[in-house]
Amino acid sequence: MNSMFSILMSVYKNEKSLFFHDCLSSLYNQTLKTDNIVIVHDGPLTKELYQVIDKWKALLPITEVILNENVGLGAALNVGLIHCKYNLVARVDTDDINLPNRFDIQYSYMINNPNVALCGSHISEFDDNPDITISKRLVPIGDELNKTIFQRNPFNHMTVMFRKSAVLDAGGYQHLRFMEDYFLWVRMYLKGYQLHNLDTVFVNARIGNGMLERRKGSEYYKSELTFMNYLLKENIPNKPKVIGTFLVRSHLRLLPSSVLKKVYKLVRN
Repeated sequence: MNSMFSILMSVYKNEKSLFFHDCLSSLYNQTLKTDNIVIVHDGPLTKELYQVIDKWKALLPITEVILNENVGLGAALNVGLIHCKYNLVARVDTDDINLPNRFDIQYSYMINNPNVALCGSHISEFDDNPDITISKRLVPIGDELNKTIFQRNPFNHMTVMFRKSAVLDAGGYQHLRFMEDYFLWVRMYLKGYQLHNLDTVFVNARIGNGMLERRKGSEYYKSELTFMNYLLKENIPNKPKVIGTFLVRSHLRLLPSSVLKKVYKLVRN
């Protein structure tokens, strides 16, 4: 059975073809199907990645959007969003595994709750074997989301399904390196859109592949401070707490990888 939602993905040359294959396999095994899977080529890909796409095009309703150069995740998703033919759009990361009932549950929730603009879930995190959970990233549920949205990213990006119209109304993905998703959620929230998390796991997320390295460094530090300055210009509650939270987190970005890994495990567990 096909339902009226699109899937939006972006792939670039540094992705591993085996992980990409496993991700597409998890889409094929969904209990609720779609007829619109949009895959943005964020610049030229490797031969192996092209081969994965060619294989799965025979089995999945893939629409390819080809960019001649790498523009980054946020910009690539904006282009892909134009090619999503349905208002409901599910984000999928190319190295994660979606549980078979993800879209069945998520689509039903969004249809039955037309006032909700975005819906996400928890994730289970794994390294090599998706059957072995190393940790989980739990997201706030119910009113806890409203209480904490200005202090932490309340969504796992790879789990969300959103209404395209609401995302476009909030300005789409805007450039803020490493934080385009969080920046978008906050702008949607400030526009009055209802955001929600379901108390379940939709995705087994891969945490190896250099993930921690991407979450540290001076560029991430700069983005944290830029985002904090944006929030302070808005009419949000409890600004002193927001300042404290962001200063702590931004300085964590400058820690050595070995220390950051220990902090990450402590927070997750």
